[in-house]
Amino acid sequence: MPIINKRGKRNHLRTKIIILTFIGQILLASVFPAYAITNSEKQRILQSFVRRQVLYDDSVSVDSVIAWSEQLLPTLKSEKNKEMYFLLQLQLANAYTLRGDVSLATDRAQLMYEEAQATKYNFGMVVSNQAIGDAYNTIANMADKALESYYDAFNELSKISTQHPYKTHLMLKICNVLQRKGRLEEAIEVLDKLETILQQNPDYPTEFFFYIEKTNFAISHGHIAQRYLDEAATWLHKMDSIDQLHPEKFYHFHLRYTTAAYYRAMGNWDKQYWKKALNIYSELQDEYSNNKRSTYYRWTSQEKIYLYKIQGMSMEACRLYQELYPPIDTLASQNYIRQISTIKAKYQIDKIEVASNEEYGKIITSILVGSLILLALFFILAILLRRQRERVKQSTQDLANSRVNAENAMRAKSIFLSNMSHEIRTPLNALSGFSALLTEEGLDKETRRQCTDVIQQNSELLLKLINDVIDLSSLEFGKLQFSIGKHDAVSICQNVIDTVNKVKQTQAELIFLTELDKIIIETDDSRLQQVLINLLINATKFTPQGSITLELKKETEDMILFSVTDTGCGIPLDKQGSIFQRFEKLNENAQGSGLGLSICQLIIEHIGGEIWIDPKYTGGSRFCFTHPINQPNGKETDK
Repeated sequence: MPIINKRGKRNHLRTKIIILTFIGQILLASVFPAYAITNSEKQRILQSFVRRQVLYDDSVSVDSVIAWSEQLLPTLKSEKNKEMYFLLQLQLANAYTLRGDVSLATDRAQLMYEEAQATKYNFGMVVSNQAIGDAYNTIANMADKALESYYDAFNELSKISTQHPYKTHLMLKICNVLQRKGRLEEAIEVLDKLETILQQNPDYPTEFFFYIEKTNFAISHGHIAQRYLDEAATWLHKMDSIDQLHPEKFYHFHLRYTTAAYYRAMGNWDKQYWKKALNIYSELQDEYSNNKRSTYYRWTSQEKIYLYKIQGMSMEACRLYQELYPPIDTLASQNYIRQISTIKAKYQIDKIEVASNEEYGKIITSILVGSLILLALFFILAILLRRQRERVKQSTQDLANSRVNAENAMRAKSIFLSNMSHEIRTPLNALSGFSALLTEEGLDKETRRQCTDVIQQNSELLLKLINDVIDLSSLEFGKLQFSIGKHDAVSICQNVIDTVNKVKQTQAELIFLTELDKIIIETDDSRLQQVLINLLINATKFTPQGSITLELKKETEDMILFSVTDTGCGIPLDKQGSIFQRFEKLNENAQGSGLGLSICQLIIEHIGGEIWIDPKYTGGSRFCFTHPINQPNGKETDK
């Protein structure tokens, strides 16, 4: 059982030291009234923070770090130690983020990038990409962008040295995001590499945060067996040992926060631990309640919301959620995303420009070499000129085709916006109307509950519509990531049935049929589950009674076949040809965006299959799609 041992005695001793220090400062102030911390001392303290991987300590607050950094950075810019200059900028950006000033953090990231680009300083590019990733990491649902920036930083660092000591910092960042995204196999590979590096070059700050990631990895498997939580307890004790040898307020927060996460996981086996977790989160929340925009306050509040929900304390969870995510935060987050994306886009453009300059240099070299043999190759030149004219002619034709495509795109955009306006209007009207109704006095509890349910349903509908639009756009432009791996199709189907059973709003029975005990296929399991859940949920909307059957069988040696059959009202033959078109809905009064089947089609086609509706089945509707057992050409993750 991980308990922060000897904490009481240490805190008592720490309190005595703080009191004596305070008295000493008073005495010094009376004797030396002009005493103040010099700039060189401030610089030494900040550099010490960088080496210890902390943002603050017992004597220097986050606000002081920000004030000192803003004061010293103009002077440090002129010094020769460019590496420390950029690391202190990164520390300043992270301090802004911790305090909740994400806009200032992104401004600093942009400044770092521009300075690194102007001076052609590779390590500056590394740190600026990390700062961009850190900014993305503070915004909900932006983990993919954060991971992309961390990988860019890692690649920039590889240009300097494959053995650079800063490599471990980036590996910890990458591992953290991979774990939050559920890509645990990739995360454990990073952790194994980190462990090898730390065995060769021990470093207690890096070891401390390495133990955090090991603990989180064990906790993520805690629902499977308690032995994983025993492993988590071991890593927690290692963290506690470092915290006792190197007492840092910054470390102590992370130790307590991770301990609470362990208790939360233990609560799945013994609910008494949930109370312990809740107590720690409440203590941390109170400690950082003076700034409710701070990252730490938000972290602990989010965990409290989760614990409230799983314990059935919905009102407490709702109140805390409203406090934590006021409407203004959503608007601010969108602004931060645009701000960070602008910096990222400039980085990508600069990379292309560098590549173009390299290619241009090669062309110039070729021209110079060719000039030496120009007279001997005059006939060849004539042929090349003829080919050039043909290319110009082709380019002209391509331009005409592009103009036609642009006109078609404009028409498609107009149709899309018209459909989106129609689909968004209904939930927005409901949200507006019922929110206004809730403000009226004299409403009884039942009416308020009904209004709240309607608001929740329409909020979820609006969110799904937005997510569907994002998925559709990402699929069409090849931006949606696919993580191809080996998975058991039978297990995937069983998981999907269990998931839909929990959320279905129908009396229809869900059935899974297969003659296969197990079949391993190369697929993106999350995207395959997305398709199956979408088809099953669609079936429940039109099958109030009867049955809905998911069937899996081996079609050929290289292909398997999925089918979803229901006993509902069916789909008319005249509409079956357009059912996969965008915004196509059989029932205009039914909830949904009309994009789900289009998304399913794009996913299946990307994976290498084909989806269709069976026109011969008349007992309801039947959707079928094929899936290759092995991906052609060793297809891997798309990025």
